[in-house]
Formats: sequence, structure tokens, C-alpha cells
Amino acid sequence: MDRAQLQVVPWPAASGVVARLGAPTNLASNLCRGAGCNPLHSTVDSDFSGASAALLSRSLSTYNGAVVGTGAASLLRRRSTFGFDVHARSRYTGRIGIPMAAKKEAVNPHSYTTLQPGPIAVPRPSASLVLLDAQNRILLTHRTSSVGSFANAHVFPGGNQDADDPSPEFCAIRETFEETGMLLTTPPAAAALTATFTEARRQIHARKVTFGEWLARNDLAADTGGLLPFTTWVTPPTMKKRYETRMFLGFLPASDSDGNSATATETSAHLPTADGGVETVSATFMTATEILAAMKAKTIILFPPQLYLVMKLARFTSDGRLTVMQQREAIRDWLKAEGMGAWVFAPRQEGMTKDGKRLILGYGPRGDHGSKSVLRFGPTGMPEDLEIVPADIASRL
Repeated sequence: MDRAQLQVVPWPAASGVVARLGAPTNLASNLCRGAGCNPLHSTVDSDFSGASAALLSRSLSTYNGAVVGTGAASLLRRRSTFGFDVHARSRYTGRIGIPMAAKKEAVNPHSYTTLQPGPIAVPRPSASLVLLDAQNRILLTHRTSSVGSFANAHVFPGGNQDADDPSPEFCAIRETFEETGMLLTTPPAAAALTATFTEARRQIHARKVTFGEWLARNDLAADTGGLLPFTTWVTPPTMKKRYETRMFLGFLPASDSDGNSATATETSAHLPTADGGVETVSATFMTATEILAAMKAKTIILFPPQLYLVMKLARFTSDGRLTVMQQREAIRDWLKAEGMGAWVFAPRQEGMTKDGKRLILGYGPRGDHGSKSVLRFGPTGMPEDLEIVPADIASRL
């Protein structure tokens, strides 16, 4: 067996930060240990045969390792994409650079195009409620800047499904109450109970009582049967945090033709309020037309799911020829005919606009094949210049 010196040194930072996968580093360390050296020491002497050196070179080459042979060996050079290489300084002497001290290349946690380091995140079950008020205005919350998802954006109330949520519908109703104070129950909450909503929301947020316990204590049940399935959205696998969000559509009691509430429950219980900055800084009802105009004026930020669903509802809620009830009947008929409750949107990049500035996102095999999202993302993951357009128009942008 030939005597050789094996040097193990950190990968030079100046050579570029390319160490992103653990397997090649582990491979190099294991092979080094197999050769009788300690990969944590900078220089070691080891009995390292020519056959072992060749095995090491072949193994690293399998992972695109850069191998340089000298002396009688022919010159072979491959650029490493994983952050280490081997240089045979003599026939059986080599150096392995392991990226132990290398800085990892930052990946935008909101990226639609680049996979995050490590395993792909498993989507968490969540639910969201698109709630229409007595005039068919849509409830939007303005998220705080400190929340982990959709910070500063305007979204429908919703969140992760808790272990004690019996269904996604229940989750959507609970989250809506926590974030906005809007309560959908059977029977409707008595006027006297609404005065306790602020404290109840605080207690539920703080996990001092569950939403289900609070409902039972007040002889109420979540009106899950009043919600209509309204698509499912799955966060792309490139995102650091992923969700499988069940969207639901709900209605508050409708107004009569004069704009007056049809029931006595249309009181302050149906005026949304923020949750004190825990997750939301404001909560308000807006017409679909107002929402679209505000987004165009860049006074609010919408993500593709919110814009898509608002645009779909605008076809009906902006039709002044229909009463509130007629608009709702048209929406119900459309949902049933389209089967939108079964649609699962899985946004994926399908291309770029011709100027190379915006992404074109499709919605996956179980989503809407006829529409695309066209947008770009800022450095914090906020969508910019977002449009939802027909597929044939997107192909020409």
C-alpha cells in the first residue's frame, strides 16, 4: 500500500458559494474516514492506496466533483457544483475541500422558481372564508407586517387548521371570528353576547379556551352547513412555507330592496374589526369593484388566489340589474355548474412574458386551464404587476 498525505481543508469562500446539498459533503467525509483520516483535521497522513484514490476520484466524479490527476495520470478537470474538489498533488496524494465554513446561498422563501434548501415542505391544512355581507360586499383583512405569511397583504380571513378543528369549514369560521369578530353560528348570537366578542377573541387567540368550548358554553354551533366549497389552493413546492387551503364562500343575511337588513341580527355583530394587531390591522367589507380598483391603484396588495376569486365574484356582484338575492342565486348556480368546489389550484411557472420581466403561472391539472396569473415578485415575496388573464392572452404577453 502506498503512503500518501491527504489534506482536508475548508472550501475557499472566494471560489463561490455553491455548497447546497449535504450528500456530496457526507460522501467526501465518509470516503476520507474510510481512507483512515479525520475530515475535521486540516492535514493528516494516511495509508491511501492508488486503488482507494481512484475510487475516491470516481465517486466524486459521480457527483460532478472536480478531479485533477498529475504525473502519469492524465489531466481530468470537472467543475464542482457541490462545493468540493480533489487535486492529486502526486500520484496518490490528494486534497479535498469540504464546504464546512461556506456561507449558504440565500433563497427567497417566497420564490416560485427556486427550490428551498433541504426537503420540500409538506403543505399544512388550512381554510379561508370568502364572506359576503348584506350587500354582497367581500370581507378583506389587512395582514400585519409581522405575520409569517402574506404580511402586509389584503386577504380573506383564514389560517391553519388546528387539531381540535373538526372540519375545514369549522376552521374557516373560527379563523374568521378570531381575525374579524364576524361570527357565523346557529342560532345567530344574541345581541347581548356581541359585547363579549373582543374578550372571547383574545382568550381564543391566547389558547385559554378553544373556539368549540366557547361556542358550547353559549349554546351555539358553527354554521358549517351554510358554507359553499370555493376551490382549493396548494402552495408551490418552491415555497419555504406551504399550505393546502380550502376556500369557502359564505353569506350574511341579505338586505331587502331598500338596503335595510332583513333580520334583527344585522347589527354590530356584523361589523368587522381587526384583532388588535395579532394578525390583522384592519378588516372591512368592500365591493368587488372597489377591491379591483384599489389593487390597480396599488393601495392594497392581493395574491393570485384573492384576485382570481374576487374577479370571479365581480361578474355577479357588480351586475346592477340583479338584486342581492338574485346575485347570490346566480353565484350558487354558477358554482354548481362549474364544480368549482372540486377545483384544486397548484400554481406553477409555465413561462415568462416576452420582455422577461414577469412570470406566467398555470394552475395545474386540476385547476383552471383557461386562465393564467401574470406577475413578478418583489424581494420580500410581494406580488407586483399582477394580472389574471385568459390563457391565450398570456401566451402573447
